[in-house]
Amino acid sequence: MKKYFIALLLIIFSGWGLVHCLPPLAKVTVRVIDEQNKPVENAEVNIMFSGRGLVKDNTIGATNNEGTFSATRFLTTHQLYASAVKNGFYPSIATQSFFIKKFVFAFPWNKVLTLQLRPVVNPVAMYVRNNTFLFPALNKNLGFDLMKADWVPPFGNGSHADFILRVDRVYKDIDNFDATLTMTFSNPSDGIQVIKDDWETNYNTGSRYRLPRNAPVDGYQPTFVKRVSAGVYGTRKAKDNVSNYIFRVRSENENGELKQAMYGKILGDIRFGPIGGNGGFEMHYYLNPDYTNNLEFDPKKNLFTKLPQTEGVALP
Repeated sequence: MKKYFIALLLIIFSGWGLVHCLPPLAKVTVRVIDEQNKPVENAEVNIMFSGRGLVKDNTIGATNNEGTFSATRFLTTHQLYASAVKNGFYPSIATQSFFIKKFVFAFPWNKVLTLQLRPVVNPVAMYVRNNTFLFPALNKNLGFDLMKADWVPPFGNGSHADFILRVDRVYKDIDNFDATLTMTFSNPSDGIQVIKDDWETNYNTGSRYRLPRNAPVDGYQPTFVKRVSAGVYGTRKAKDNVSNYIFRVRSENENGELKQAMYGKILGDIRFGPIGGNGGFEMHYYLNPDYTNNLEFDPKKNLFTKLPQTEGVALP
């Protein structure tokens, strides 16, 4: 009898050890909605339970008439990724982190992830760049041509000063400096406005198409100022994780009224780096040259050609 009892204990403990060696079981439900918060049926949902990114490790299915799809699978990473796609819509992505394991289950259990699919309406050709541009001089007004991604003479080959940038800087050393970037414009109706959207910190969440489809009619400010400092001058950050921008340039007025203008957007913040030579600024900008306020870009129609892949200008 004693031998049978010992054998039973060995089976129990070996089974318990096996359970603890297994990855946790996770369950999620993906809910897909449109811009009116209505369920989207027959959207393809892809749930990645593995950190290896292999298709064979994913669970793929279609949403039902309530716009939902659920899946249960062993989780080999602490974070799960889910995406939803459907013809005529921009893809959408969500993530979910699991930090609690109870017995063989990953919690939160059956977490509902809501993905919004925004329809493709009218994507058009635009000038799109995502690069760092070095300042050719300090304490001077510098014109920047968005269509040529270059400074106007005498510092470059641009022909139209869409943005007028000026950097005023006090520089002691790399740890102690104070710099101010001021942006102004060439025409009275030109300007820029901030659009709040947590794009940069939530790059792996939400619709691949961000920001409004159409630029607003008003709300543009004629001056934009960004200040960066460190050390004895106080600490001011060079980056805002929730700021994006919509701008208006090359505006033309008739009888005191706006006749036409070009509109564009900046995805993410304008990053201002004041050290290293004269410093520089980085921006991911879109300019629509057709004189409409459409901000929906067709990634296959970038009017800048032969750009390096490192610029990452495939987002609409």
